[in-house]
Amino acid sequence: MSYIVAIPARYASTRLAGKPLASVGGEPMICQVCKKALASEAQEVIACIDHEAVAQALAPLAADNPRLKVCMTSQRPRSGTERIAEMLIAQSYPADTIVVNVQGDEPLITPEHIDEVAGLIASKQADMSTLCSPITEVRDVFDPNCVKVVFNQERMALYFSRAPIPYERDNFMAGDVTELKFTHYHHIGIYGYRVRTILDYLQRAPAELEQAESLEQLRLLHYGMSIAVAITDRPPECGVDTAADLERVNQILAAQAQ
Repeated sequence: MSYIVAIPARYASTRLAGKPLASVGGEPMICQVCKKALASEAQEVIACIDHEAVAQALAPLAADNPRLKVCMTSQRPRSGTERIAEMLIAQSYPADTIVVNVQGDEPLITPEHIDEVAGLIASKQADMSTLCSPITEVRDVFDPNCVKVVFNQERMALYFSRAPIPYERDNFMAGDVTELKFTHYHHIGIYGYRVRTILDYLQRAPAELEQAESLEQLRLLHYGMSIAVAITDRPPECGVDTAADLERVNQILAAQAQ
């Protein structure tokens, strides 16, 4: 199976300025993510960035790894997928190329996660593939930063939301929720798709649900596209959206190094 990894990274993050350069394990976070991707079976890894300082941080790693390419993109993209689309147009990849979108703020993603998403899109009749994991903590179901997903018996996504889905009517309406009665799944923000799907996505207007939830994958569902979901029992610990997330990731890496 042949595929590439694209890593979109936006410098001007609203919640953590200069996020790609935030120190993770003693080096810029974007370098940590690229190293994880380089450990996968991907033929190429492309960092899709928008700031010269990020390019400079990646230069030594790219010099030592011919599979790593650095592509400067504009400030126009509103999402990671749009940033990848801009790169793919500039690089003229064939329409059937499989692309795995690894977010630049997921330094704890594993090469196995990347390979799994690539294999899923290669084997399923779907427009996109992604991962999820069972939620075990009640608080996560109600946390809007923990995106939830529900899917059908074929494990094709029905909906993604920051709200509690499925909503356990009798349990949640009772008041203080101490345990979950049904299975809930946390969506892991890694995607597999083919170039033609990304370019089709780019041509379509943002959907109202996408804008309401601030979840780009809802655009595909709105326009009738399909998303295959695989369940993993080895989810990455957490991504980095805030300074608190950054501290937690560094604590995890420090513990792993002991």
